[in-house]
Amino acid sequence: MAYILLLITISTILSYLILKCIYTIIFKSQKHISKFLVVLGSIGLIMFYYTPYSFYLEPSYWQFRNMCKINELPNTEEKYNKILGYFDTDLESLDWEELNERALKLTKGFNLDYIEGRLEYRVKVATIQKRRYDISVDLYTNTNNKGFSKETITHIETYGSWKTRRYFLDGNEGTGIYWSEETLSCSNLFKNKE
Repeated sequence: MAYILLLITISTILSYLILKCIYTIIFKSQKHISKFLVVLGSIGLIMFYYTPYSFYLEPSYWQFRNMCKINELPNTEEKYNKILGYFDTDLESLDWEELNERALKLTKGFNLDYIEGRLEYRVKVATIQKRRYDISVDLYTNTNNKGFSKETITHIETYGSWKTRRYFLDGNEGTGIYWSEETLSCSNLFKNKE
């Protein structure tokens, strides 16, 4: 309830200030602003706030989007180093022995990212956690006989989520009603080509 009141108050004040600027600066008028226009403007601001287009105004969205977009590049050493560059590392400086100790064998049916002969082992390399988003990078290989190394990588992928700060009512009969925050993931932004 407090969230709704805060949203209405902020949007009404912003609407009033925007209309005041339009009246005085553009039209050079000293007339009072119509209450109807202020209410209409605040409704418009609330509607804009809940549209995906408003994400484009937030720098953290673009940082997150750019990190996810790299997944679409072809699997080459350039792509690997570009992704790892976001995590302040590269293929040459990775500790391959430590990564091999943490490698996980993926199983068909249990792991959604399992592809026989291509994505059979996975290791999480690094994670970035910011206020609005968190993102991690995983390396894949098809065989663990040789272990993870610069030559045996078959795929690299960034995973993460961006907090939209858009809340909605959620819940069910058993848990009651509560506010949930909408999040975007890399898969929401770009469809995987594989």
